[in-house]
Amino acid sequence: MNVRSKMRGLLALGAAAAVVLPFAACGSSSANTTTISFYSYFAKNQIGTVVDDFEKANPDIKLDVSYGQNPSQYVQTLQTRLAGGKPPTVFNLTMDNRTDVMNSGAAMDLKNESFTKGIDPANFQLFQQDGKTYGMPVTAWFSGMFYNKKILAAAGYKTLPASWDEFIAMSKKIDASGKTAYLEDFNSQPSPSLAGLLGSSYGKKNDTNPDNDIWTGKATFSENWKEAVNEWDQGIKEGAIPQKSIGVSGDQIKNEFVSGNLAVYRSGPWDISDLAQSGIDYGVAPMPAVKGAKPWITGGPDQGFAIAAKASAKEQAAGKKFLTFLNSKQGLKDFTSAAGTVSLSSKYSSTPAKEIASLVNDYLKKNHAYWINWGKSPTAMSTTMIAEQQQLVQGKITTSQFLKALDDKWKTL
Repeated sequence: MNVRSKMRGLLALGAAAAVVLPFAACGSSSANTTTISFYSYFAKNQIGTVVDDFEKANPDIKLDVSYGQNPSQYVQTLQTRLAGGKPPTVFNLTMDNRTDVMNSGAAMDLKNESFTKGIDPANFQLFQQDGKTYGMPVTAWFSGMFYNKKILAAAGYKTLPASWDEFIAMSKKIDASGKTAYLEDFNSQPSPSLAGLLGSSYGKKNDTNPDNDIWTGKATFSENWKEAVNEWDQGIKEGAIPQKSIGVSGDQIKNEFVSGNLAVYRSGPWDISDLAQSGIDYGVAPMPAVKGAKPWITGGPDQGFAIAAKASAKEQAAGKKFLTFLNSKQGLKDFTSAAGTVSLSSKYSSTPAKEIASLVNDYLKKNHAYWINWGKSPTAMSTTMIAEQQQLVQGKITTSQFLKALDDKWKTL
């Protein structure tokens, strides 16, 4: 799902106010029932069935659940709870708060817990630090390019081009016809099309741990991202990435697509039901690739589930039971069916919707999926990335200046 919010260091909290949802601190117990709080990044319609079935299977445990309103609000509210010493018993580590939460010691170490078995160790890398594991992802998110078959056919294309150069050429034809070829929401996250180019660039080099050389100081953004950013900028200059994308929301883009005015946009399982209701005839493809590379998709392990380090032993035991249920056949079936995601565990093999099965089988399962998961200070880096990519789209800076801005910010953190 869209992963992608704002957070400052937990130990440097201050003035920013947050909406505080009414869940208990860590939990409470009675003679027969243990009540623990769960603050969920995932919406009720995504994980509510998991909660219901868990409570049926464990009548001695009650989950006091609160749901985040959006990614940014979720991180801010959780930040306030953790810093105030009133953490939920179970919560989620997101791509934007994981580093700060792990540094703060707010989550307990799950490394040797039996409930993590069945999930490939590689999927825990984002939630590990100093030999400890602080979060358990049970699903993977993914996305690709959704295209209007009728518009592409009118421009002479049966499917989406695999290369970025061909994508640019197609975009020119579609834009000239009076339709809009492509829009993307990169106002609150790194550009998905750029992420796709970065993934294919790393794939061409057979780099199995993308960006790690940047995170560890062995390389710079200017070195490792140069090819992808230069090709992306070519798309900007030739109109494939239009300036009118700036200020357009994800919902507005989807509405343009379902109304038949937009040829291509980036999406994932979360839009399948809306597109089905619209009746639009569409296809799905991976992200276009840099020269000489094979296409990749955007995606990776989903948000991790964590247990509060400050919870009591009894509450932690109840939290462990919940995570055990999450990584069980029933829990995974409930979760993936409702959320439209894919199981990472060998305990349940989820079946993706037929419309997006190719993205899962041909790319996600073959580890040809990439997303920018900052190695440190994700809030600061995301803020810089968003600001600089908008400057680049507007033609106010060059690719060298864009990359230098990222390198300069990284050095200060």
